[in-house]
Amino acid sequence: MELETFFTVQEQGRLFWYSCLFGIPIGIGFDLFRILRAVLPHNKVLVALEDLIFCMLYALFVAAFSYGFARGHLRWYYPAGNLLGFAVYYLTAGKVVMGVIRRILGLLRRIFRILTWPLSRVYALIREKTIPFFVGTLQKSNFVKKMRKNT
Repeated sequence: MELETFFTVQEQGRLFWYSCLFGIPIGIGFDLFRILRAVLPHNKVLVALEDLIFCMLYALFVAAFSYGFARGHLRWYYPAGNLLGFAVYYLTAGKVVMGVIRRILGLLRRIFRILTWPLSRVYALIREKTIPFFVGTLQKSNFVKKMRKNT
């Protein structure tokens, strides 16, 4: 007996809705990268690397989806459904999640500043007392006198 090489309209509709539903975990994965970017400072190289990793994970996800649900057939409506599900998540729950995460991070930063305030005051006091000593020592040194003669 030969395997079927086509899907009925009902199967295609079901696969499309599954792909829409699977756009939600893709959005959650994207939010994990956004949270990482909010917590740790990133330069352009790290952002590009994270985007590349996300795209590779998404490619694996689509391949696993097509293998697990669609007998290995890749159809254009799988990524389209993923994109639709991702967009719905991103514009609804994703906004709420990132808003909550940003508030939590802001609160943690304020708490950190409050807890480290005494240390910053001690550092500022030490710096204020030691800078005149080091600047005065440098100005009295032979190195500065030689530099002034050369200019």
